[in-house]
Amino acid sequence: MATHNSVRLAGYLLENPVIANEGTPGEEKIFLKLRTLRRDADDVDPGRFEDIFVFYDGNELIEKMKKLIQFDIVDIKGVFNIIATNKPSRCPDCGAVNFKMNGTYSFVYPQWIRKIDNITNSYEYDPNLPDSILFHQYKEVSNYFTMIGTVVSKPELINQATYPVCRYRVGVDRKYYIKTQPDIHADYPWVYSRGQQALDDERHLQLNSVVLVDGYIHTRNVLVPTKCETCGAGYSYPDVVTDFIPYAIEYLSNYKTDEDIAREEELLRRRMVMDASV
Repeated sequence: MATHNSVRLAGYLLENPVIANEGTPGEEKIFLKLRTLRRDADDVDPGRFEDIFVFYDGNELIEKMKKLIQFDIVDIKGVFNIIATNKPSRCPDCGAVNFKMNGTYSFVYPQWIRKIDNITNSYEYDPNLPDSILFHQYKEVSNYFTMIGTVVSKPELINQATYPVCRYRVGVDRKYYIKTQPDIHADYPWVYSRGQQALDDERHLQLNSVVLVDGYIHTRNVLVPTKCETCGAGYSYPDVVTDFIPYAIEYLSNYKTDEDIAREEELLRRRMVMDASV
């Protein structure tokens, strides 16, 4: 598979960092919830804020990140991580814990981080000011990723009746090494292209197409329906889904050209004529 994975975030912390195993050298983990803002796009509402999860369990940045507090504005360069896991949920009827198999957690893993400012006073003066500062000063650089990867699922066109969206998964080999993830060699983000780009992707991309994608990270809250394995009751539990939305896509290799598509359509037309004449 192809290899390139780069993320740049500039935003403010929605809450103080969550630190696990604090005080235990080599085992500390830190979680940040960072408010970012995507750039304007023709097919989406302008001014959309995206809350991104940042996770780090290395040594180089841990002390710097532990000093961060709510409303710090930070600049982060890193990579996206998609970790496969079995997600637990608790049945509200009998209290049993059930697991969604082959779920995923998505987050940004920082390679570099810098504190820019703190805007606590701005929030105390006006709760809307932090978002306004983000919008006016950081919108163009607040939420941006670039990847080169290989299409590993058949592009699927959805929402055709309202606004076309094309969904497919991309495999990206890792070119970096995370000590705590030695057995993970690739990440598999879901790409959701929209509008004319969605129509083009569904038409031209196929399994093993190599693409360059730049865009923004989109998170959304969902309710996942499930059935309790203990008592049989149905219920839904809250989850967060991460999508990778392109601003632009470049087809690099193994894609269908217009000439390829024309030949396929002509062969299909001839086959239909032959079948009709039998």
